[in-house]
Amino acid sequence: MLKRADFIRMTTLGLGAGVFLPSMAKGQEPIRPDEDKTQPLPQTKAHLASSGPGFNNRIALTFDDGPTPGVTEIVLKELDKRALKVTFFMIGHNVRLYPALAKEVADAGHEIANHSYTHPALSSLSEERVNDELQKTQDVIHEATGKVPAWFRPPYGAFRVKDQGHIPRSKSLGVVLWSVDPRDWSKPGAGSIVQRVVSTTVPGSIILLHDLHSQTAEAAGTLLDLLMEKNYNFASMSHLLGEPYGEFYVANS
Repeated sequence: MLKRADFIRMTTLGLGAGVFLPSMAKGQEPIRPDEDKTQPLPQTKAHLASSGPGFNNRIALTFDDGPTPGVTEIVLKELDKRALKVTFFMIGHNVRLYPALAKEVADAGHEIANHSYTHPALSSLSEERVNDELQKTQDVIHEATGKVPAWFRPPYGAFRVKDQGHIPRSKSLGVVLWSVDPRDWSKPGAGSIVQRVVSTTVPGSIILLHDLHSQTAEAAGTLLDLLMEKNYNFASMSHLLGEPYGEFYVANS
């Protein structure tokens, strides 16, 4: 059986979303770089995922757009009741406004990740602007929490991986999308949010929620309980996927 550590080492970029493995011709076997020094490492531009391997029934619950006073605290309380750890993709401007709340999230043991500084559609911006959005967020999160994010989620999922992917890579940021979206931003009601998440989650799912809306906070407790009843194990992005740019396999050219 393939071990999780070996799976992560085999993980590399697929320019679409999903769990990704090296591209190889039919019949080829992956080789380790240290087993054949003649094989160059692939020049990947970003480490991209929208789901994980799901070992041990793992899932990743993620919250975007915070920190938000009056909402983030409720989510934190529900997570703490159940001793669960998740990932918060924070907007840099909000961290600047509410540094104590961002630090509270980090101090509770949750992973803090980068969700840009002003939440623009990055695919329409220049390289300079994208770089600025990511770097300012890295800096303000580190200043507020003492943590340096390892993962980045583009707002709206709007990101040109092929020609913008080198920007997060230059900051050692992996790019994370999602596989479960209850569209909580549309405010469908707490019950609908719960039903949509629970009915579509599978091992390895990356679930997209927002600690921006009161309905999401209202749904949090029931949502967590129902996922736990299904024996899902909650993981941060780094525990689900490993480090964004670790050792990986390459195929013969």
